[in-house]
Amino acid sequence: MRLEMKKIGEFYKEKVLILSVNQLKSVELPDKNGKVNIVKDLFGWKLISGKNIMECSSEEEARYLKVFIEIGLKNVMLPKDHKYLMAILQDLEKLKLKTDEIIESYLQTVFDESIKEKVRNEVYMEIVK
Repeated sequence: MRLEMKKIGEFYKEKVLILSVNQLKSVELPDKNGKVNIVKDLFGWKLISGKNIMECSSEEEARYLKVFIEIGLKNVMLPKDHKYLMAILQDLEKLKLKTDEIIESYLQTVFDESIKEKVRNEVYMEIVK
């Protein structure tokens, strides 16, 4: 199956949930509140969603978690192995970008932003199953 055709949920099951429990860390995610930003400061990497600030151990961890915050998940499993995380991150981000493009192509004729956001959230909840 080509990457673009795969659901994010399938990718997550095949690449993340196949790892053993001691290779994963459960992370509680903040609510998506507007644009999600990644910021580097003197103390490391931060993921910012509205007023919520989440400390991250690396840029890659922040990028990985950002994908799932933007989708609207509340909890996600994070691979502890940084090299493995780096190996899967680019494919995850490409899959998310392709999914966003497909969703947006269908929402071009919807002008109400609240309706667009509601539809986006419902679609994402379906594709992460």
